[in-house]
Amino acid sequence: MNLQLVLFALLTLASLCLQAREFKAAESIATGHGQKAVATSAPAIAEADLRRFVTRLASAEYEGRGTGDKGERMATAYLAAFFEGLGLQQAGDGESYFQDFEFPAGMSLQGENSLSFPDGVPPGLKGNLTPGEHYQPLSLSTTATVNAKVVFTGFGIETKDYHSFDGLDVKGRWIIVLRGHPRPRRKLSQFGPLMVKAQLAKDEGAAGIIFVKGTNPAVSPELFAPNTMVGGREQILPAITITDRLAASLLTGKAELEGLQALFASYNTGEKIEGFELKNRISAKIGIAPKLDSGRNVVARLVAGDTPSAEAVVIGAHIDHLGYGNRGGSRARGEEAKGIHFGADDNASGVAAMMELAQFLIDQKKAGKLKLKRDLIFAGWSGEELGLHGSTHYVASAKADLNGGDLHPQFSAYINLDMVGRARSGGVTIQGLASSNDWPEILQQADATDLKIKHSPSPYLPTDTTPFYNSGVPVLAAFTGLHKDYHTPRDTIETVDFEGLHQVTRYIRSIAITIANRPEAPDYVKVARNRPDAPKVRIGVRLENADNGGVKLAQVVPASPAARAGLRDGDVLMKFHETAIGNRNDLTRVLRKLKADQEYKIEVQRGEESIVLKIIPEKQ
Repeated sequence: MNLQLVLFALLTLASLCLQAREFKAAESIATGHGQKAVATSAPAIAEADLRRFVTRLASAEYEGRGTGDKGERMATAYLAAFFEGLGLQQAGDGESYFQDFEFPAGMSLQGENSLSFPDGVPPGLKGNLTPGEHYQPLSLSTTATVNAKVVFTGFGIETKDYHSFDGLDVKGRWIIVLRGHPRPRRKLSQFGPLMVKAQLAKDEGAAGIIFVKGTNPAVSPELFAPNTMVGGREQILPAITITDRLAASLLTGKAELEGLQALFASYNTGEKIEGFELKNRISAKIGIAPKLDSGRNVVARLVAGDTPSAEAVVIGAHIDHLGYGNRGGSRARGEEAKGIHFGADDNASGVAAMMELAQFLIDQKKAGKLKLKRDLIFAGWSGEELGLHGSTHYVASAKADLNGGDLHPQFSAYINLDMVGRARSGGVTIQGLASSNDWPEILQQADATDLKIKHSPSPYLPTDTTPFYNSGVPVLAAFTGLHKDYHTPRDTIETVDFEGLHQVTRYIRSIAITIANRPEAPDYVKVARNRPDAPKVRIGVRLENADNGGVKLAQVVPASPAARAGLRDGDVLMKFHETAIGNRNDLTRVLRKLKADQEYKIEVQRGEESIVLKIIPEKQ
């Protein structure tokens, strides 16, 4: 065995053992914090309690609560000890308040990684370059060797009125793109994410994509750390990001940044759109492997009667944040981006409100003052900032326990508390009203508050309501709005409106009790999602990824285009309109390009047989 590999393995093992001891000691300290929180807080919903809870969760000691980091372990130990001190029933894995889950945590370099220039080294550079110093492969990259010509494509966006690729041959070539979007064209922001640009590059036939900050003050940092998850789990095509120094040398022929700054400015103002070809070839070897990490939820149950009820209302708030800016999407710039992201509003405020609700309600029950028809489940989700991993895992586990059965009305409703600490600026918005016909009546019955209360119908929210709503559970979400400190180290205890947080907590208490005592659970309404990039046609199928490529048709809707075409439940869609279908995203991209009432050829695998059919999509 290679001696270097043995040494690396030993060092890795030693590091993991040291981390485990460090985490255990930190959790023990946080458990004491949770026990003290129970002992020193009042049974009533009190502003002083909310302040203490937020202060602890958003402290420097808890290091920004990054999922999988020491701070998250401390925060979850703190919450579990608090729930235990209240006497709530354990509702995690086994006889525990914790529920563990795995999540994608970027990538690790594996095998050979190099970047060089066969046609001559650009100005200011020396030979082969180093990952992490001059460039960095991205988690959405494939493992590959690419030696190709290079084309600069500006912002790398292609829409009906903005064409970065006009007049350029990008097939089989590297494309260099600026991150973000041109400042005056705000509507193009949906095309700014790296994953979107990478997929477009793949669709255009590019051999690989190189991302450049380009001195853009709206994006940060220049290089992403290996544990940064860019986009989803899908690996799209060879993809790296490079430093501005390297970009300046490639794009302007000079090592100084002034030329790159001028180039970026010309595209950022909208003066230029199309790109240009470069003289240099770039040769790169990219060796990466997906990396997994683990996080944990904290789940407890307030049993309304002597035994758990058949139905329960779930009240949740995500406990994780961005750590030192290394977990999730920091909006800070420069050195500030490396500081602790305290997350006082996002979302220590929501967790504090949930803690205070749990304490008040269990105390009322013990005093014989609270009668409920349904249990209440309290959940502190982790992994929200990285893609709703904790709440998604919880919902998937619950569905598995039911053998795929309906979660509703077992989960009668889900109430989410996410960023509820800035009520002074605009009150509180209750989101998700369209998810149930019963919400208007329920909200009307809730106790009045001095807060300004606004309503938003859409149940499609970028928070932990998503897995519940997608699984048939009606949802409500309390939210006091975005602000300039969001996802920066400036989201601190000093900025929280505790008087408003106190009022929000009291209002949610009234809503939760009203739902828990209704004769029937709130009904569920499935709302059509109106997305600007959604396909304009439908074929009438429910999908799941197949084991060996393609997408499996879990259900063919009766009387739909798919049914008329002869598709059956269990068919695996392999090709659509001459395009190979590897997953759901591939199918969505094809459907975006199709027109209603036109005939297209499809290929499906049915058992051992490959079948070609014709389908006529209809208007969405």
